[in-house]
Amino acid sequence: MKPKTTLLAAVLFVVVQAAVSVQSFGQEKSIYWVVETNAVNKQYSIVRFYDQSNQLMHEVKLDNIYIDIRKPKYQRKLNQLLKNYQERTMITSQKHKSKKSI
Repeated sequence: MKPKTTLLAAVLFVVVQAAVSVQSFGQEKSIYWVVETNAVNKQYSIVRFYDQSNQLMHEVKLDNIYIDIRKPKYQRKLNQLLKNYQERTMITSQKHKSKKSI
């Protein structure tokens, strides 16, 4: 009886893992941020934005500012900065679309 229970648990685990991986596959972040700071010499922070293919989109160096990403207030500010950047890039890309002549 015990081998059947173990086999059933293993099959159930594989099915659940496959379902989770299929759901998470389509939910990739479009762009994300990375912060580079020096923990010893806290004289600057560099914030970089990357797209879904891990290409650098934008970089900002902040002198005399130390960003500790473990703190929620910094995470919220960076997420808001990322959201503002996305909105600005969408607006500028819409303005520069070529118009087709009839």
